[in-house]
Amino acid sequence: MTWTITKYFLNPESVSIHLFCSICQDVFQDPRRAPCGHSFCKKCILPWLRQSKTCPEDRRPVTEKQLHHDFILENIIGDQMVACPYRKCGCDFVGQLQMLASHKKCCTFNPENLPEFLRSPDSFQLKDDEAGCDEESTVPTPGKPSLKMRLFQAGDSRKELLMSMFDKKKSSSIS
Repeated sequence: MTWTITKYFLNPESVSIHLFCSICQDVFQDPRRAPCGHSFCKKCILPWLRQSKTCPEDRRPVTEKQLHHDFILENIIGDQMVACPYRKCGCDFVGQLQMLASHKKCCTFNPENLPEFLRSPDSFQLKDDEAGCDEESTVPTPGKPSLKMRLFQAGDSRKELLMSMFDKKKSSSIS
């Protein structure tokens, strides 16, 4: 399991310092454990081992083949409570980090799930998210979605009407 999305931990103080990679100084992502017992993010330790054949912590010899997936550490991190990275745009999802990737795939506020007319920054506030979402130490308050977004979320016939109003192909054929 790999988490490459912004993480808004609900209680950052509860995230133990033992859950941080000593190379990138962030919460472990896809952790790998060396035979000496030290763990690192996979994306951090593999480049390190290409340059140095030792553990970054204790300098004991280690090879890539000796690393193993630290699923226990990953499960502990996955249990941490987080908010959706699209919270500033209006999403109010709160859940375990291990559920965040599946939530993001179906999140109404994920730009990849929206029709083109809702992706523009003036109709849907995505400036921070398009830039990768600014990391914050506190969970932001859910933003208020635009009128277009609220109508789109309402579903039923309003969704189809709204989409037809902004579909450039249909709009140009009416003119």
